[in-house]
Amino acid sequence: MDNAAQPILLIDDDISVRRLFATYLVNGGHAVVEAENGRVGLDLIREKQPMMVLCDLRMPEMDGLAVLEVVTRDYPDMPIILVSGHGDLTDAIKALQLGAWDYVTKPTRMPVLLHAVDRALERVRLIKENRDYQQRLESTNQQLRATLEALQIDEEAGRQIQFQLLPINNLKYGPCQFSRTLLPSSSLSGDFVDYFQIDSHHLGFYLADVSGHGVSSALITVILKSMMTHQLEDFWRNKSDMILDPVALLGDFNQALLAQNLKKYLTIFYGIIDLEQNMLRFSNCGQFPFPVLYDGKDAKFIGKKSQPVGLFTRVNYQIEELQLPKHFLLVLCSDGILEVLTHAKVTDKEAAIRARVNDINLGVEEFLAGLGITERETLLVDDVTVLIVRR
Repeated sequence: MDNAAQPILLIDDDISVRRLFATYLVNGGHAVVEAENGRVGLDLIREKQPMMVLCDLRMPEMDGLAVLEVVTRDYPDMPIILVSGHGDLTDAIKALQLGAWDYVTKPTRMPVLLHAVDRALERVRLIKENRDYQQRLESTNQQLRATLEALQIDEEAGRQIQFQLLPINNLKYGPCQFSRTLLPSSSLSGDFVDYFQIDSHHLGFYLADVSGHGVSSALITVILKSMMTHQLEDFWRNKSDMILDPVALLGDFNQALLAQNLKKYLTIFYGIIDLEQNMLRFSNCGQFPFPVLYDGKDAKFIGKKSQPVGLFTRVNYQIEELQLPKHFLLVLCSDGILEVLTHAKVTDKEAAIRARVNDINLGVEEFLAGLGITERETLLVDDVTVLIVRR
């Protein structure tokens, strides 16, 4: 939120109190406007659209409870904190029941006041993030329903909508940029890639490769997208943390695939980046070749072998943690890339992939071109998908 564009409104009939609060809040980085009574305060709310209101409880003409009633009715998303010089518990309870976000008493210690303000503004931020996520999730759910219908009716229509489910290319979340490409070997793809923001300091991403080709494999990618969307939705609505637990998440999907008896399985690499700790937590369920991590000097494969998803009833998925370099490039490929490379041995193909990851600014198209793969000229026997994560 832009503090300069949206000030904090102080409503208090005591000018010395207003100036004291204003000075402290300005020193804390906030813009401030002042009102000497409730009626002037309401006029300023309509004019200035402040980010929040600090209002004295006892004032002539129009007291704090009357201001509170108007603000909660007409501006339900605007935080309002009441300030009282009496310290009466009954007033505090009544104010909170009527919709005040917080309640502080005079004389007020300035750190206490600033903490109440920051806490209210953090709550506003989380509410806005939650609302934005919900809108994106609802849009994704609509796309998923359309995809399932299209896949059952027409392959070409299904292909177009399946590709619409892919995330925006070259998308940045904070310091991390995600780039991807998916080259299908037929109209519909059994590969899928996605990345998303989980909360303010966690990013999720995965690359999956479903066994086989055609409509049945494409259906599994839609089911996978739907399951991930549901888990993200569950995180925001119900505080379920499965989206943050790769082993639990993939174990749940494994059971779901087996229960539906679709005779399909998939390999998948699912990772979570903790932006605060610059840590990668991941599970690699049968995905090969392994991802390549480049720190600006050396490139290395990461991850261990594990069982695919949807093939075995008893699985032992492993979670791994990796401290990331300050700047890095992480490259994930589906196994279709191995079918295109002309080297005789798989180890030589792996070496070629790793050698190609040699620049922190490497792009997806540049990476593929360096391996002799172009979208128009290369005949594909399997889907080829590449995901690059850069910080």
